[in-house]
Amino acid sequence: MTVPVYIISLASAQHRRAFQEAQAQRLGFEPIWQAAVGVQDFTEEEFIQNAFCWQRPLQKTEVGCFLSHFQVWKNIAQNDGPAVVLEDDVLLSEHWYQDILTLAQTSCADYVCLETWGKKILGQTENVGDLKMQRLHLNSPGSAGYLLWPSGARILIERYQKNGAALADAFINDVRGWRAWQLVPANLVQMNVAKHFGQQAPISTESLIASKKAPTIYPSRLTFLQVKTRRVLGEIRKAFVRMAFLFRGRKVVALEALLDTKFNQH
Repeated sequence: MTVPVYIISLASAQHRRAFQEAQAQRLGFEPIWQAAVGVQDFTEEEFIQNAFCWQRPLQKTEVGCFLSHFQVWKNIAQNDGPAVVLEDDVLLSEHWYQDILTLAQTSCADYVCLETWGKKILGQTENVGDLKMQRLHLNSPGSAGYLLWPSGARILIERYQKNGAALADAFINDVRGWRAWQLVPANLVQMNVAKHFGQQAPISTESLIASKKAPTIYPSRLTFLQVKTRRVLGEIRKAFVRMAFLFRGRKVVALEALLDTKFNQH
């Protein structure tokens, strides 16, 4: 049994790709390289169509990041089984791929988050082999690594067709009504937060998204009001979720206990 592992990578980030190639070879899987969508890969019209659909305007690099994930979702939607989506700045635990093969055997998931950061609201526990998942009711920022089933990919695609783009992690985390889980402990960490978990980032962790900011120019007053309204409604919805799971769920802070500490960077 194999599980496809897609790694999203910009052609210009050769040092990241070299690290991920070495990491994949050590851990025993063959990555599928997904070319990241750069700002030169979409027109100004396509940018405008995607930039003002969320709770704040997106930068061009953020639209490119979202479209990069979207391209992978389209591939997974056509698969027979689940696949992993990784960004190219992650550290993986030493038995990471074995964990993936185990998780792929479950029939109760559309999506499994493999990383931990920020605060989450977790619920019921499901054991898959010797691994533990907890139902994910509210997630924090992060789209660096997740296991996605074709059913989950189709849900994401349909949501984009209905609502438009957003930050990739916010878009995923805002899906309602699907079977979302958190792997506990997580088995990967994004390099820009690795130090918080006692891990050393082996390469540069400068954000390729945050490095290219541009002033926001709204196409119309109506668009401005629509974006601000979504922001307010989004915060209200999060507040209701937190209240609803105050007693049924468990708010979890990103501590070392939620991350597998066995990392092999050699």
